[in-house]
Amino acid sequence: DNSVMAKVEKQVKGLLNKITKEKFDRLAGQLCDIQIKSYDMLTLMIRLVYEKAIGEPNFSDMYANLCYQLSQRVKKSPFIQIIQSDEDPMAEPGAETNYDEGGSASFRWSNDVSTSDAEILGPFESEDQCIDVAIGNDDTDPIQRGEMELSLHRLLIKRGNFIKIMRSQADDEFYMVCFPLSKAEECGQQLSTSIFTSEIECQNDATKMNTFKRSLLNKCEDEFNKQDIYKDWKEEMKEYKKLKPTLSESEQAEREEELEFRRIKIKKQMLGNIKFIGELYKLGMLKEKIMRFCIQSLMKLEEVPGDYLKFKNVEDDEMDEEDHEALCNLFVTIGSTIDNPKAAPYMQAYFQKIHMLGEDKSLSSRSRFAYQDLIDMRAKGWKLRRKVETAKTLEEIRKEAEREERMQQQQSMQNNYGGRGGGGRGRGGGRGDKGGYRGGRGGGDYRNDNRNDNRDRRDNRGYDNQYDNRGGGRGSRNDRNDGGGRGNYGYSPNNRGPPPMISARMAPPPVAPKILSPPPGGRSGGEQFSKDKIETRAKNMRDEFMNEGRDEKELLLTMDENLSGNPDAGSIIVQLYADQSMDCKAPVRKAMIDILTILYKAGKLTKSDVEVPMADMVEFIDSFVVDSPGAIGFLGELLAPFLDMKALDIKWLCEKTSMLMNKEDHKKVIQHAIVEMKKACGDGATRAVFGGPNEVKALEQLLGAGEFQAIAAQCL
Repeated sequence: DNSVMAKVEKQVKGLLNKITKEKFDRLAGQLCDIQIKSYDMLTLMIRLVYEKAIGEPNFSDMYANLCYQLSQRVKKSPFIQIIQSDEDPMAEPGAETNYDEGGSASFRWSNDVSTSDAEILGPFESEDQCIDVAIGNDDTDPIQRGEMELSLHRLLIKRGNFIKIMRSQADDEFYMVCFPLSKAEECGQQLSTSIFTSEIECQNDATKMNTFKRSLLNKCEDEFNKQDIYKDWKEEMKEYKKLKPTLSESEQAEREEELEFRRIKIKKQMLGNIKFIGELYKLGMLKEKIMRFCIQSLMKLEEVPGDYLKFKNVEDDEMDEEDHEALCNLFVTIGSTIDNPKAAPYMQAYFQKIHMLGEDKSLSSRSRFAYQDLIDMRAKGWKLRRKVETAKTLEEIRKEAEREERMQQQQSMQNNYGGRGGGGRGRGGGRGDKGGYRGGRGGGDYRNDNRNDNRDRRDNRGYDNQYDNRGGGRGSRNDRNDGGGRGNYGYSPNNRGPPPMISARMAPPPVAPKILSPPPGGRSGGEQFSKDKIETRAKNMRDEFMNEGRDEKELLLTMDENLSGNPDAGSIIVQLYADQSMDCKAPVRKAMIDILTILYKAGKLTKSDVEVPMADMVEFIDSFVVDSPGAIGFLGELLAPFLDMKALDIKWLCEKTSMLMNKEDHKKVIQHAIVEMKKACGDGATRAVFGGPNEVKALEQLLGAGEFQAIAAQCL
């Protein structure tokens, strides 16, 4: 099938089948770039995404994100047509129409106007001739359109007739299709039910009713209200039970297998639909009012009119097993979002019934336990009792593997240090898993050696505490002998007596590991990593920073692990983040810029770490623009904090910018750097960086005095 719809369907299905979290940004961009030329095409795309989402509930958050991106891109609908009419918008429905030739025009809209009609009237010499024939009840016979190419010329409603005038691209003659307005639905022509007094009002309503978001909302409502699917299945089950005695064993088994397969499929679709609706709500695609409707429909509650909020159970309609499961799944998905102060009265009413359901002995144990878990989950701030397994990107899988590897290494270090810490007759060491360097019973956090400087190893009297709390099995900060437990013979100044004498019957004191002060910058002495491994760690570091509350302390500790023994790590990380900033979402770009800012301020990055990668970005920014039109703006966002922190200066920026071939790019780089720095750092900081005498001189040499003054007047 070579039709446009068939091609679009094939394209959308192909992209949806390939989409994963790893490829999401690229494939979602391709879906957003598909031109939606008709309302049917819009509903087709929504249907395909929706079916994929409810069929793969583990990916529902990804498909919800896809819908969010589509809703942001598909806001204008080119297929909407405004139709001029002579109808009276104030007339009562069913009243006799009074056509006033001199009256003001009214308007309707349609999202489904086609020029592919098989039969048409014509040809006509003019538009007026078309209208005269349409309203004069002329018995002109239609002709077959054939291969004729026609384009839409005008739409109007006149004297109760819908008139569509088209024009031939070959000979400029006019053709038309017309029918009584009362038969529009019969003829398959969609028209707005409302009549508007102004074209702007009509256009606004049409845009609002035909956005991706609105069409998706309609689809959600239709899918949620498909409760009769289970009803039909239950009727079939009742019929089967009546016929069961008359069927053979093989027929019974076949029929039961078929019914069970259908039940599982319906249940999967229902639960997938509930989860997808919840994910859409979390992204702000659906309003809270809609979620309350969903909850109340599942709980069989209806609001009682009155001065205060009150619910009653819907008569002759009880919750079934599927409703219980769907309700619990919905609250697990949206609980942390919908349980807010404004919704407190509703949540109180919902959980009042949920408490009753959790104690209802007539329900299955599975449902009661699910409700009890839900109550516990809410009491703990909607924290899941067990981690829900979801789809992961390759980076997330690598991150988990590295985390497990670090934990195993840490456990191994604890066992090693804990087993050898005390010496003596085997009683000083051991129990390494119970404590650590910080005052436990043996081994501990192996990272402490590298992350505390020499001052941390001295007590308040200046003695070296290398042995303190690191030795034997039963030593601790509260023991009189800080050097260790009963089996630790290491000397400590906190001992009350002199150091014990070594005899043949005593093991020699343990030799404390030599702790060297780290070199400046902490760049050597650790494990050497390849460039690929440093880049992988940098990506993990970014993800942890974004997902774990932007913890600066943890960020710096992770950076220490990357830098130790890897003098090029800083430059590699800056280069990676700069490259990725050209083609990523705004929140990810901001996170990477924030990370680089924190690291530079903390002394984890040097000027050379920044200058070399950023020089490449500036010199080759024109190549990035080919794939990412906003690349120069993104470069400005990167430059702003480095200029503010004096990691880069204007002389450096002018020198690197001058290497661009296109002079117009010189202006764009400087202009975007100023604009983005004003956003990030404020007017004062921007003037201080760009407004000094030496800086102005360098900028005028690069751009020309007149050009820079024009930019300064506009931006500074």
